[in-house]
Amino acid sequence: MRGKARFTLSGLSPNRFQDMSTEMNQDLLKDFKQATYEEWRQAAEALLKGAPFEKRMLTKTPEGIVLQPIYRKEDVEELATSRSAPGEGNFARGSDASGYLGKAWEIAQEQPYGDPQVFNEALLKDLDAGQSAVNALLDVATQLGLDPDQADDAQVGECGLSLATLDDLKVAFGKVKADYLPVYFQTGCAGLATQALFAAWLKGEGLDFRDAKGGLNMDPYGVLAARGKLPVSLEALLDELAQLVKYNAQNAPGFAAAGISGIPYHGAGASATEELASVLSTGVAYLRAMDDRGVSIDEAASQVRFTLSIGGNIFMEIAKFKVARMLWAKVVKELGGGPEAQKMKIHARTGMANKTQLDPYVNMLRTTTEAFSAVVGGASSICVGCFDETMRLPDDFSRRIARNLQVILQEECELTHVIDPAGGSWYIDSLTDELAKMAWSAFQQLEGSGGIVASLKSGKWQETLAATRANREAMLGQRRASLIGTNQYPNLEEKPLQAGVVTAPAFKAKARAAAKARRDANDCAAVRKDYEEAAAEAKIGFLIEAVEKGATVGCITKLFRSDAVEETLSAPLPSWRLAQCYEALRAAASKYQEKTGTAPQIFLANLGPLKKHKIRADFTRSFFAAGGFECQYSAGIEDIDTGVKDFKKSGARIAVICGTDPDYVEKVPALAAALKDAAPDMKLLLAGFPGDNLAAFKEAGLDDYIFVKSNNYEVNKAYLEWLGVL
Repeated sequence: MRGKARFTLSGLSPNRFQDMSTEMNQDLLKDFKQATYEEWRQAAEALLKGAPFEKRMLTKTPEGIVLQPIYRKEDVEELATSRSAPGEGNFARGSDASGYLGKAWEIAQEQPYGDPQVFNEALLKDLDAGQSAVNALLDVATQLGLDPDQADDAQVGECGLSLATLDDLKVAFGKVKADYLPVYFQTGCAGLATQALFAAWLKGEGLDFRDAKGGLNMDPYGVLAARGKLPVSLEALLDELAQLVKYNAQNAPGFAAAGISGIPYHGAGASATEELASVLSTGVAYLRAMDDRGVSIDEAASQVRFTLSIGGNIFMEIAKFKVARMLWAKVVKELGGGPEAQKMKIHARTGMANKTQLDPYVNMLRTTTEAFSAVVGGASSICVGCFDETMRLPDDFSRRIARNLQVILQEECELTHVIDPAGGSWYIDSLTDELAKMAWSAFQQLEGSGGIVASLKSGKWQETLAATRANREAMLGQRRASLIGTNQYPNLEEKPLQAGVVTAPAFKAKARAAAKARRDANDCAAVRKDYEEAAAEAKIGFLIEAVEKGATVGCITKLFRSDAVEETLSAPLPSWRLAQCYEALRAAASKYQEKTGTAPQIFLANLGPLKKHKIRADFTRSFFAAGGFECQYSAGIEDIDTGVKDFKKSGARIAVICGTDPDYVEKVPALAAALKDAAPDMKLLLAGFPGDNLAAFKEAGLDDYIFVKSNNYEVNKAYLEWLGVL
């Protein structure tokens, strides 16, 4: 019979088998009444046993959006995100009708090394193993248009490529096939100098700059926000940017001159709403500045590439990328831009705000969900930060893990086989609509206060972001938000990562000497005279020729910044990570352990057998481990004398009583009095909320208590200070 059954089943055609399945499902559905939302809610409220539905089932995000427990088709029927197709309408579902089917997102990893030779070795290795775009960070000196000998030591070769001459770029890009790969630079304020270097290098490789793909990401607004200082006035930098935008729009349309980044705002604690408002307001400021300089909306919009951070909330981040495209299209359309100009180019970069130095391997998991969000949200290119980037430059291992994460998403998860992976999700469509409304409102408020630059100069936007930052820190301290390995499940036995690749002092000295020698061999004054006499449309070509003849970045930058006056911001945005406050506690505890031989100690006065005290003892150990405390478990205390003896033997100055509520009523008063009598200067806490017994327990000697609503950070900080650890 089994053989006959197999024969009969295998004889069915695939279509017939599918038809039978559909018929069976329809038959089954006839037996079940379709539930209404009201019926579902009644059932849910019954399970809550009197707890308020709104309090237990609704979740408010840092953006102020209230998440519902269930979403229905009716919630999205009238939303634009549900009605438009990919590549159409407001571009919420992508700028291209074919999505990643037509072209996969670019794997644009960073190689943040200062030495061009080290950079090149890492780049070639990564390109050979799956990377599909060059993404060159420049060091601070190069971004400011300075040669290495003109800059401070900390500005040379740190976290970015040091470029002073064409020879430096030849070494950095040796064996790179720019006719096959897009090449992106993070130039900061050095767009003109970097383009001159790159165009000269392309010419030497026998390639035409007209065919170049990639961009400069020149972003004076972002530099001002993050660093609080520009090497020249903002207006002068916008003049330089307009010169590049005009030139590239006509001569190299695939090589975008401008960049607008949300990373400085994300790094200062911004919510998704605030990051979107920041980049939109910056985008409007950019378009207006270009219009004032004779650049059309279509040309200006086509020559800008946005960089958005990726945070840890999977669905909020998916919605953020959709909203960015929607609202940018709206802005460009309102200003007169055509359909092609309305399409937003988005580079996504995993954020730093939620990354940790403690338990750093967890960062691999964080970047996995973040990269997935960016892919589903429709980013054009993605950089996944290395798991150890909060404390050191990456090595081959950390770069490989970060790069392969994207390769797996493309090759194994097959996310390139679906045009819009989030299409049809009622939750994401609804969330996108709500986020769009809130982001547009925040953007209008920014514009109402004069725009992003005016808001930064007045300090109003910094105050807004500081409030969001404080709220997130409060949620972390109260453990209403979690960072695994930091405020939840800390691992006191972890060993810190060893220092990795660094920029060698010998390289810095060599770079300074080489730049000075090259400058001394070239008459920059004579070059400046010729540059000033060149026609406006010929100036970029002049810079390229100057680089070919040996001019340095510092030399050619002075050609157009001879009378530079710095522009400053009184309160630049902080570079912030959520875990920093806890990391400071743990660092102090580690230093204390190095000095004394033991970590800060807490004695757990456990009442009764294991089953009675384990839950609260484990809670206490985890609670204080977040601050670097080591908890000593006592055996179940059955009598007061043994409890006092065990405490004195432990050498600890802090004890926490752990047990059940009935045992607390019976045993805490006498035990507290005995412990305080034996060690008057000790601190005695209770694990759990004492309720009506608080007054009696305090009279007996209890100093404090901890429970699920205690502020974990503040309690740990207070007792570390009391011990003299902080």
